[in-house]
Amino acid sequence: MSGNVRLASYAQATGHFESGDFADAQHAVSACLQEVYANIHRFAQTENLQNIYGTKVSVIVVSHRSGLEACEVGRGIEDFIRRPDVELIFVGNGLGAAEGASGPCADTARVFGLPENIGCSAARNVGAYVARGECLLFLDDDASTGAADLDLLAGTLIERGAVAVRGRIAPKSGAGLTGNHYDLGDSLKPAPPTTEGFSAWRAAAFEKYGGFDPLLAGHEGMDLCCRMLGDMDAKQFLYQPGAVMRHDYAEDDQQRLEKVEKLQLSDRYLAFKGIDKDRVTVAFREVEKAHAV
Repeated sequence: MSGNVRLASYAQATGHFESGDFADAQHAVSACLQEVYANIHRFAQTENLQNIYGTKVSVIVVSHRSGLEACEVGRGIEDFIRRPDVELIFVGNGLGAAEGASGPCADTARVFGLPENIGCSAARNVGAYVARGECLLFLDDDASTGAADLDLLAGTLIERGAVAVRGRIAPKSGAGLTGNHYDLGDSLKPAPPTTEGFSAWRAAAFEKYGGFDPLLAGHEGMDLCCRMLGDMDAKQFLYQPGAVMRHDYAEDDQQRLEKVEKLQLSDRYLAFKGIDKDRVTVAFREVEKAHAV
């Protein structure tokens, strides 16, 4: 079905991006995504109508792997997913990635299959576009967490009126390397949403500010936060240490180096856009000093 839909190539956009031709990359990705959203109804493989008017939390999982059963994060969160006010949206990011969805919660999942891998940020935006909940909860597909952790992450957002809440990330394996932004300590406090694959967002604000930049696969949370901070206070972005996900930042030093190089490219792109990460850092440092939470 969706395989017959021809898209302007996202690979062309990433080629421009990796070459530093950021304006051309933006033009190419815009053309690609115009076709995606024009054809969104054709990508729906399972549209579950259960509790269509009562959804508060939309859990969004994106994967380029084959099928929902390949997602480790689906194990252990079934009690949360089956709540009457929660929906699971699975976005298969690439041709065949959503075929044969099975495993935990597959019977209630809303499944969308994209004919091309459009990157994690753009695919998460697709999930947000079709979501029904007031809270968008993004989860990495290759991580593990629990129902209580998701309940705390979403609950903190809703109960405190936050714009975004990120959790704490612990290593998944003994050999796995961690990122310096994964664990910010034991206190609930303001912090930029730099763990996009374990974060909750206010749906209305996410939509108003255009969601994640589709060219970014790193720093997309910082970018969106910076765009929002002109109108919002840093106190509305929180770190919830009680909500924990297990995920390895990198498997070895070579993979860590590759990630660092990608983030350096993302930094150059943010500078091209006029995004000032230092401004974000200063805003959160001032709020934390004031003991606002």
